[in-house]
Amino acid sequence: MKKYIISSALIISSFDAAFAQEDHETLDAITVIAQQEESSKVYIDPKSPVQPTPPSDGAGLLKSIPNFSVTRKGGSSGDPLFRGLGGSRLPITTDNSFIYGGCGGRMDPPTAYIFPSSYDRVVVTKGPQTVIYPGIITGAVQFLRDDLYFEQAGVNGDVGLMAGSFGRFDAFADVSAGTRFGYIRVTGIYNKQNDYEDAKGERIHSKFERNSQSVQTGLTLDEYSLIELTYDRSRGKAAYADRMMDGSKFDKDAYKIKLSKDDINDVFKNINFQYGYSYVDHVMDNYNLRQKAMGNFSASNPDRTTQSASLTADINIALAEIKLGADWLDDRHRGRSGNGASKAEADAYKYKDRIVNQKADNIGIFAEANLKLTEENLLVAGLRHDKSKVKYSNANDQKFDLNAAFLRYEYYNKGFTYFAGVGFAQRVPDFWERNRNKNLNKESNTEFDAGILYKGDTLRGSFNIFASEIDDFILVYSNNTAKNIDARRYGFEGEGEWEFVKNYKLGLAASYTYGKNRSSDKALGQMPPFELKGSLEYNNDIVSAAVLARYAAAQHRVAIGEGNIIGQDIGESRGFTVISINGSWKINKNISLFFGIDNIFNKEYSEFINKKSSSVAGYNQPTDIQIQEPGRQFWASVQGKF
Repeated sequence: MKKYIISSALIISSFDAAFAQEDHETLDAITVIAQQEESSKVYIDPKSPVQPTPPSDGAGLLKSIPNFSVTRKGGSSGDPLFRGLGGSRLPITTDNSFIYGGCGGRMDPPTAYIFPSSYDRVVVTKGPQTVIYPGIITGAVQFLRDDLYFEQAGVNGDVGLMAGSFGRFDAFADVSAGTRFGYIRVTGIYNKQNDYEDAKGERIHSKFERNSQSVQTGLTLDEYSLIELTYDRSRGKAAYADRMMDGSKFDKDAYKIKLSKDDINDVFKNINFQYGYSYVDHVMDNYNLRQKAMGNFSASNPDRTTQSASLTADINIALAEIKLGADWLDDRHRGRSGNGASKAEADAYKYKDRIVNQKADNIGIFAEANLKLTEENLLVAGLRHDKSKVKYSNANDQKFDLNAAFLRYEYYNKGFTYFAGVGFAQRVPDFWERNRNKNLNKESNTEFDAGILYKGDTLRGSFNIFASEIDDFILVYSNNTAKNIDARRYGFEGEGEWEFVKNYKLGLAASYTYGKNRSSDKALGQMPPFELKGSLEYNNDIVSAAVLARYAAAQHRVAIGEGNIIGQDIGESRGFTVISINGSWKINKNISLFFGIDNIFNKEYSEFINKKSSSVAGYNQPTDIQIQEPGRQFWASVQGKF
């Protein structure tokens, strides 16, 4: 159980503190390249500003990690992919509970309902190097809140405002109060943006508006015992440049209960039970957020209910640390729609009964163990087995047995960590794939990962390589069909930082993924091109300034019309280089100011991993090509802590 312990008495914000040097604390730099801290994991502070423009949802935050891509559909709700794979191949959880979107066209991926500032940590696992969740093919993403414990009565919090180009405005507040017997934490977030403009000044249909609130309450009988209840609520709407409908409603309500006990005895270090419930109610239509074009008024209203539960125990036996667990997942998807010559006829969907079109259940057991062979040698291993049952529309029940396993060796020596591992994972076809083919086989990925990490006084970095063979890979076509093929992927990620003179740092990150359709001996769709980032930063813990250059190579290896549930290859893409700058000032120990200019030279470009632009009435945005990225953007934010 990760706890944030607060030992001070009542803390009051001192925004009028003197600007003296002794009042300043370390100034965190704006994140442009996320750093890998462990052999298979990357950690991000979701409250730290990120460049490009601080993200409006969970997907935008992940772009700072090498080899992450986000499919652009508008100004928000992009779909994240790691090493060219996303969707259910990249499980995304909030506080270890699942949330799924409802739209059959991935209008609302899980990250569309995740607001980064309301979480304390984001953990990304690379490859099938954990078994804590089912179906980890390319990796896993966890958005996590810390458990709190107040040794004395206290109040603390974070607040912030951000403004930027195209009418961007964000506000957030995260306030906690408690005593040694318990706590309450309340978070509120609001963000919006108008349509953005590309480098030519053309408006792209992309406006959005969202808000989120959460309440986290805990009863702490002592420092080692916790009963916690959390409620999350979000509401929103978003316009899209890649389709004939917009998301006029993004509603989420989620609950979680957690029971945890630490330091039970010398063997049992922790036991944890958790239950999560989420309900998503989503509406897409062609008339509320856009000028109505020719044809009928249309609306679709899917909803989705997801329940999950887990029981885990951490055990220490001799030199081994073992996590044992069992989990359960229940997923229900329903839909209803309206269509007609008038808005009233389309809105009549509200009075129809919803029809269940998928029921899915999964029960799994797993074990992970860390075996410390010596001070320098560590062996990590995991096993998992799942029983999965799915009923899609009127098709017969499908039952799957799923297995996962991994083995990783790590060696530590003088600041270096060397590691190599092999992992295996299987997953069932998901809702979006079954929409296109009800008779797909389960996917099986065998992957080798290896790398090196180094952390010294002035130099730190990491380098990973991977090679993957996926049997029965589910390939999705632009004509809304899907089939199983065999696929191969390999590639690398590397990043590093060097403080070559005190307060001056150079940063560098590179990534590449190669994909091949082994069944047809051609390129695998939706594989990102080679990418390189470089940064030069000055930071004296009071002020900082940095310049960031991002280069993406042209992508000529394409499989037009082929890809995944998120998107398919549209055509080749041109390479581009984008330059951005940022800066910050720690005004005092409580208040910090951040600012940035993205795409400072107003470069016209689009990403290869992308959606095809669509014609929208009243807009002159380019159509039938990759959606254009924003032109020059200015943004500034102020953050306070108390």
